[in-house]
Amino acid sequence: MSGEPARRTSTGRPLRLVAGDDVPQPRPVPDAREAAEAPAPEDELALELPPQRRSVAVGRHWVVRVAAEAGVTGMANQVVELLASELLANAVLHGTQRAPERPIRIEFALEDDRVRVAVSDSVLRRPVVLHPEPIAPAGRGMAIVEAMSDRWGVHESPDGKTVWFEVDLAEY
Repeated sequence: MSGEPARRTSTGRPLRLVAGDDVPQPRPVPDAREAAEAPAPEDELALELPPQRRSVAVGRHWVVRVAAEAGVTGMANQVVELLASELLANAVLHGTQRAPERPIRIEFALEDDRVRVAVSDSVLRRPVVLHPEPIAPAGRGMAIVEAMSDRWGVHESPDGKTVWFEVDLAEY
């Protein structure tokens, strides 16, 4: 123990990272520490996770912590948490069929007063914004991203796709 106070979520509860024996602890990609400490106007961090359901919780907690450490707190942090969780869940559920062993990558960047989160997976199929019936048990993820982000989109590459969103902090 380093004697530091426990990290807290935006609601004040202690931050708890969830991982089991079969889920490796999240590890920053090379240069993440340097990017976080660089005096450049843009700080970017990234994390690779195994394509497993528990990775959604691990990635969600990671993005909450990284955002809080960057000064993104309160309602803005909660919106980033929700939207990142939706993208991670989509990547785990729909983005691993082509290469199930390939990790999912989540990136966090803060530039000026804007947060950008991007999640990459190995499937080329673009996400679809659905508007299911109120009693439908699923299918609202991208509609939530569309409604609550200021911008979102998809970047395709030969290795898969990256789905991203941006949240303007000036609105919070």
